[in-house]
Amino acid sequence: MQETFVKLIQIAIGKRSQLDTTPTADEWQALFDEAQRQTLAGVLYPAVEILPKDQRPPRHIFLSWFSLKEAIVDHNKKMDHNCVWVAERFKKVGFRNVILKGQGNALLYPTPGLRQAGDIDIWLEGKRKDIIEYVRRFFPKQRVQWIEMEFPIKKDTVIEVHTTPGFMSCPTDNRRLQRYFKERQQEMIENKVALDKGEISIPTLEVNLVFQLTHIYRHLFNEGIGLRQLMDYYYLLQNEGAKALLPQIRKETKRLHMTRFCRALMWVLGEVFLLERELMVMEPDEQEGRFLLREIMLAGNFGLLDERNIHKASKWGNFWQITNRNWRFVTHYPREVIWNPIYRLWQFGWRIKNGYK
Repeated sequence: MQETFVKLIQIAIGKRSQLDTTPTADEWQALFDEAQRQTLAGVLYPAVEILPKDQRPPRHIFLSWFSLKEAIVDHNKKMDHNCVWVAERFKKVGFRNVILKGQGNALLYPTPGLRQAGDIDIWLEGKRKDIIEYVRRFFPKQRVQWIEMEFPIKKDTVIEVHTTPGFMSCPTDNRRLQRYFKERQQEMIENKVALDKGEISIPTLEVNLVFQLTHIYRHLFNEGIGLRQLMDYYYLLQNEGAKALLPQIRKETKRLHMTRFCRALMWVLGEVFLLERELMVMEPDEQEGRFLLREIMLAGNFGLLDERNIHKASKWGNFWQITNRNWRFVTHYPREVIWNPIYRLWQFGWRIKNGYK
């Protein structure tokens, strides 16, 4: 089934025209379930639609897929509107901002409305303390993390306010990453795109190629990686200006000690999305790539259906569960595995010290 699902992705991105075999009704149900699990149902619908008639799914699955696709399109319209609304709201009170991933990534897709939206991640310019105080003015008991906190001002949309786009667990790598973001903050704020009936700021292509690589890397250890995140990165690399940026992205990747992960990711992008070798950040590593692909297929989108991610009843139970889960990565990414629990303990202490319980 995995092989057929990959081929369906390749049809959706225009790399092939049909499947090699015709799936059975049960296999089509499994493909539809996996599309939902990976939050790719919307972008895969056109592939199902253009298949030869003898390869298409049974009518009831096709209609269910169509209904889900329409719901995704409608949801994206609401998310576009809410992105502009929340960006303007923060700007009016003095926080210039950048929308991360999400609706900005959707603009890279051939049909933006088919990319299944998640939450809204917005990075605010300003001091961490001021940002936290503003959010807690409205939601006094809102949980605070060093990198982000929820701002539940909209009942139908999860909004996450970021004090920085991302982080690395290793202090040295994290300092380099934070300096990278800070040096490019102004150009990101000025990088505006039209959305809905307004505009938003999104990261530049160069920053996105670095930031989203670190974001995918972080999710491997915290929750899990989904194929939607990889499709986002595929479309970033398909951007007209990406090829010229590859030497710089390669340099930053090495500085952040993500070479092995990047090479694994390039193999997966080549295997699943048939990414051209000249658009790869680094030479692909098949052995590491196969390991990473197994993790992706097990975890699904953000690891939501991964039984290994079942939360424990206590904070310490969750701490040890995550630590034990990540230990299987130690021979592949030892730097991150060793520093990750230290970072989480530091963050816990930081919250206590600052009264952010």
